[in-house]
Order: sequence, then structure tokens, then C-alpha cells
Amino acid sequence: MFAATATLADLKQYLPLIIPIVVIEFVLLIYVLWHINTHETYKTGNRVLWNIIALVGMNFVGPILYLVIGKSDE
Repeated sequence: MFAATATLADLKQYLPLIIPIVVIEFVLLIYVLWHINTHETYKTGNRVLWNIIALVGMNFVGPILYLVIGKSDE
């Protein structure tokens, strides 16, 4: 049978790619959560809905959905 486990050396070669993506993801999430909680108006939905979407879909999908669909132009 084939083992699906990766060794630590295998993972280390991908760290230069993974670390910037994770940092960008968290910076985007923090910005979106800040924007949601400091603004009163949204194109669609409300504050609670967008907080849930941003947190549950935190792998870029939630924050990007908010920026495209929910963020008001004001």
C-alpha cells in the first residue's frame, strides 16, 4: 500500500509558497472583519450575515465575497 504521509523535509520545500499565502489570507480577513464592524451600510445582507460568511469562508472565499457583493460604495 502507498503511504499518504509527507515527511517534514517534503513540507519544508513548500514553506516559501505557503507562508505568504497564509499571511495574505489573514490580513484580508482582518481587514474585512474591521470593515464589516465599522460600517453601517451594505449592498446586501447585514452585519451578522457578513461576519458569519467572512469567518466560515475564511479561505479567501468569504472575504472576497464580502468585498465583491456586500461592501457598500460609500
